[in-house]
Amino acid sequence: MITSIDTMDGTYPAKPRILVPYKDQWEVASHLLEYRKLSEKVEFYRYEMSTRKEFIDFLKTHRINGFWVTEEFFSVLGNPSNYIDFFPSSLKAILVPWVGCDFINSKLLRSKNITLCNIGPHAADHVTELAIFLAIACFRMTSFWEYCFKYVENGNVEQCKKYISSDSYEIIMDRYHSQEMKFPLRTDHAGSKNDGKVVDLAKKYTVGGKPIDSPMNKRVLILGFGSIGQTIGAHLHKVFNMSIEYYKRSGPIQKDLLGYNAKYHSDLDDPNTWKSADLIILALPGMPSTNDIINRESLARCKDGVRIVNVGRGTCIDEDALLDALNSGKVASCGLDVFKNEETGVKQELLRRWDVTVLPHIGSTVADMITKQTLITLENVHDIFVNGGDGKYALN
Repeated sequence: MITSIDTMDGTYPAKPRILVPYKDQWEVASHLLEYRKLSEKVEFYRYEMSTRKEFIDFLKTHRINGFWVTEEFFSVLGNPSNYIDFFPSSLKAILVPWVGCDFINSKLLRSKNITLCNIGPHAADHVTELAIFLAIACFRMTSFWEYCFKYVENGNVEQCKKYISSDSYEIIMDRYHSQEMKFPLRTDHAGSKNDGKVVDLAKKYTVGGKPIDSPMNKRVLILGFGSIGQTIGAHLHKVFNMSIEYYKRSGPIQKDLLGYNAKYHSDLDDPNTWKSADLIILALPGMPSTNDIINRESLARCKDGVRIVNVGRGTCIDEDALLDALNSGKVASCGLDVFKNEETGVKQELLRRWDVTVLPHIGSTVADMITKQTLITLENVHDIFVNGGDGKYALN
């Protein structure tokens, strides 16, 4: 919908115009004093999305100076990169109120004199919270226990305990999708390998043959050691006394800057990078150099029973290789907030596994993040359109 906005051949108002698209939800904390004050110098234009054609017509005929990207834009009009050829010459900045910007070509934007900004390191705390949750879920097998307690044993605590030391399986029906799924067999069921045997739990504290363990005192390899990776490392070291190892393409970080001991690895082709990790956490951006970093070769270098968490980009994992490693026991469990084909559909085999915790890409999806990302995006807007700068967190 286009309302009361001047066209390309009209009279321009003095204020720079920032386009903020919406349809069914408003993703900007416009109640903030900082927003209202900046509105005196910059026009935030609310654009109600409808069709792709109308948006293209809008871009062809109207002046905008900044484009405040929203998550809803993707679900209504698709990837913003599909509209680069239609951006007006007046457009000077694309403002992304989160971290990952691999959906758009920053170099191409720069060639058109368009600055791309994100929110810099300010999502680290919330993504770290989720990474810690997924790490705990992997070690403690909490997704298995929750599913078992709710949907298999229907709230019976004692029956749930009878899965401990299990290493056999049965086929059960996923009642929500009417599909079969492989599930650990209770030790007191006929066909269980433990049936009638005394089990030494000190040696076999398992579910489905996979160990239930604690993250305490374990060793973690963090792939991607920017602000998010460093914050994850700090929390895992402090809370779980984990030994921290990391890979960072640009080189090691000085201990006095990092604040805790961490071992740097420079080469992902070196088996020593992988061999000691009990847990691998991916906090990598999506780019050609990070595609399928977790693959058959890298998994073969890991210790048996390694656990994997991904809060970076789904493109970083070869999901077929991961599934095979889960089946063989090379990978004990994994926690995934991102997936290779989020737009077209996540692999059903990952969704139906008892040893995989899956979340729908909610790394920084919390109420206070709306306020935080608004404030930081306002900083970018102010720097570019009021101060004449390049943006506080420019990527190109």
